[in-house]
Amino acid sequence: MLNNWLTSSNVTGKNDENNNGFVHKIESYHQNEDFLSDAKIALIGVNPEKADKIRAELFSLVGFNLKVIDLGNLKNEKPGFAIQLIGFLLKSKILPILFGGDDQFIFSLYHAFQLNEKMVNLAIVDNTIRFTAKQSDPDAYLNPLLNPPHKNLFHLSILGTQAHINNSNLYKILSNNDFEWESLGNMKTNLANSEPLIRDADLFSFNLAAIKAADCPGQKNPFPTGLSTQEACSIARFAGMSDKLTAFGVFGFDPDKDIHNISAKTAALVIWYFLDGVANRQKEFPLSKKGLKKYIVVHKKNDVHITFWKSEKTGRWWMEIPIYRKNQQLRHALLPCSHDDYIMATKDMLPTRLLNGLSRIG
Repeated sequence: MLNNWLTSSNVTGKNDENNNGFVHKIESYHQNEDFLSDAKIALIGVNPEKADKIRAELFSLVGFNLKVIDLGNLKNEKPGFAIQLIGFLLKSKILPILFGGDDQFIFSLYHAFQLNEKMVNLAIVDNTIRFTAKQSDPDAYLNPLLNPPHKNLFHLSILGTQAHINNSNLYKILSNNDFEWESLGNMKTNLANSEPLIRDADLFSFNLAAIKAADCPGQKNPFPTGLSTQEACSIARFAGMSDKLTAFGVFGFDPDKDIHNISAKTAALVIWYFLDGVANRQKEFPLSKKGLKKYIVVHKKNDVHITFWKSEKTGRWWMEIPIYRKNQQLRHALLPCSHDDYIMATKDMLPTRLLNGLSRIG
């Protein structure tokens, strides 16, 4: 059924004596095509060499009781090649995980959503805002989305940006479009404050360039500054726990620069902790408001009431944005936020996250 797009991986690991190993918890599509109808998550490698190095490290880790199918590797590494495949998986309620490719494959994930003409919230972890006036720049994967802003890109968040490698004008472009970013410094100070941006995403992309070279040398342009592996894994778990998120990608791995497979292990850990998050999803908003406690804050200065919701199970917060017209943006009426946003509102200050949300919805 999917053989036009995919070829089997050379990594099996079924001889691994560890029965709790990840490899024993998944099915290979090329060995059991019937399992596709039961699968909830699909692993898809892009470049066979890169993907199989990551896959080998992933398969050596402890597994989950999740219905995961390994679809193998793509037959063609052009980003446009995978759009129909990913669109089929999304329509089948199967969460695709792409890995072992360049970050241009965000194009594949994003445009797969467009097959259903769906408004998309995109969150990216990267040290660089990869946008330029030069349309032909192969590294500027945001060009097709930002020049001009794509009509179905409802929101964009970029996390882990580093001021010393980003032109200040790039931040202005994001701000002028009501998009958001979280700097590396802010994430180092309080990683949990970036969680609402991640939780608001439909599609999440993790570029290994965001991780410091000491933890991940196998990348195109390693930098001494960046996230630690532990922080990267926490971010991936935040993404996995989001009931809203339906596609995930890990990009930027360069095996030629790797040392002792450290970067392959790091990429595998990012995927593993994302899956750990999925395994611990709590079926909260947008699936249900059950188990959410309501708080109303009166903002005296502007004479408005701000409604907050807190999960009694996970401690996560949302704030309600008033919607006065019925359209496809209605599902964004409950905006993920942090406890700090609630505290700010109780001090008669309007949270920046709320102002940005109101500006986007208009």
